[in-house]
Amino acid sequence: MKKVLSLVLALFLVTGIFGAVAEEKTYDRVTITYTCPQVVAGYDYNNGDDYSKFILDKFNFEFQGTNVGWNDWNSSLITWIYAQDMTDVAIYNYGESTATEATNIVNQGLLKRLPDDWKDRWPNVAKVYETTSLGPMLEQLYGGTYFIPRARFFYNLPGDPLANHWCLWMRSDWIEAVGKEVKSAYTIPEVLEIAKLIKEQDPGQVGAALAPISMDEGNSASFFMRANSTYWDTFYKDADGKYQWGAATEDTLQGLKYWYQAYTEGVLDPEFYLLDYEKDMEKFQTLGTAGISFLGGQTADTENYRILFEQRTGNPQSAFHMANLLGGDGYYHQRDLINFWGAVCFKPDIKDEVFERWMDLMEFTASKEGYPGTQMGLKGIDWDFDENGEIISLVEPGTLLAGAVGEAKYPSLGHVLGSVILWDDLAMDNPNIKKEYRDESKKLYAERYTLSTPETFVKVDWNMWMNDSDELRRANSIDYAAEFANMVTNATSEEDLVNRYNAWLESQKGIIQPALDVLNK
Repeated sequence: MKKVLSLVLALFLVTGIFGAVAEEKTYDRVTITYTCPQVVAGYDYNNGDDYSKFILDKFNFEFQGTNVGWNDWNSSLITWIYAQDMTDVAIYNYGESTATEATNIVNQGLLKRLPDDWKDRWPNVAKVYETTSLGPMLEQLYGGTYFIPRARFFYNLPGDPLANHWCLWMRSDWIEAVGKEVKSAYTIPEVLEIAKLIKEQDPGQVGAALAPISMDEGNSASFFMRANSTYWDTFYKDADGKYQWGAATEDTLQGLKYWYQAYTEGVLDPEFYLLDYEKDMEKFQTLGTAGISFLGGQTADTENYRILFEQRTGNPQSAFHMANLLGGDGYYHQRDLINFWGAVCFKPDIKDEVFERWMDLMEFTASKEGYPGTQMGLKGIDWDFDENGEIISLVEPGTLLAGAVGEAKYPSLGHVLGSVILWDDLAMDNPNIKKEYRDESKKLYAERYTLSTPETFVKVDWNMWMNDSDELRRANSIDYAAEFANMVTNATSEEDLVNRYNAWLESQKGIIQPALDVLNK
């Protein structure tokens, strides 16, 4: 009996040892090329910092990242895909305006179809994929998996529909100085009133450089149009179930009037239509010359933004206030964000070993062990788990782990090196973010549901979202932000603005009506 037990024990030990060894994959060296606007241009990910070295050593690959401009992201990547000149891996900017193009690309065989057993081989990635909503819908549409959307939230999903993270950035000290209340939500007219007082009183003694409201063209459209009109740049179903054009609604016109008011009264940066991406952020966060902006980062980078604000402008973090923006009707307006941002795709002839390497990397970053590092750095050095399995920080408070080269400990941190769960999620629980900011974030998200109605904050219309007709593609190609900005900057009066708006509506009928006909079949 003792001999039998000894043999069983020996077999168990040997099996256990070989099992443990089998879990640790060994890899031959490969090179992986990658495209995304989040790639830090000119940064050497292979030798740049200890986090990127850890990832690249663990999975034994050389990384060649290509940065693409935010404004050129869609056009550049789609051009490369059609030319069959895309990198091994890319992040596709999937959205209502690019969905039809994606269908054409898939139908032409220009992207890799994932193997049918991929969910069994990479179960962590599969779990995240299921929470995105978009992933399963695309799989149904295409009859297979061509895109792996990256989930904004996995453990901390706020609700259904998913609230966006955009919010007002405001100088609370300036708001108080002009005699207004600092609160968690403002209507567009309230913001314009505060901005007018800031312009008149210049509480920060900025002088000629003062920009009461600083936003580039796209963010201005989000502020004045999207926040006031749920369907300002798309179609919607009316009470009779018939599709209509959202740009032709009264609340869209009212948003345009707000925009014109801000521009002509001089409270909106007169250079808004010339500002490059993030230059409006620079005026608020770096130069300290703007009092109000409307930007993202409400959860993921809230403390980093505030740290940089304090360092660069010399003002305390407490002067950086975030708030929800409501339409003139007092309600929060938004279409379902859908729980994803950017979708991973692969070139059709990618080498199997390269494809599998990136999938293994995503499997790691989607795991409980790997995900915290994408935002917090190296386990055992920057963070760890306590005896209860909770994430704890090992760095000094205020340490800038992610961010610009020369400022952050790990400039490679972010979504470039294989992330499939975005920072929005961990930011809710990240011990490196002050609890007061995490609580603020949760409150702002919650208020978006309480300050809206089912008519102003709506669920996704998959029938329209997944429509791949040429008619809808042409309609989705309209650059609404540029069109409305052009009206604002060229109108000579509000009456002229309305005339220009009505003339534009009429001029678009040749594109819009065919799309409506398709949707209403």
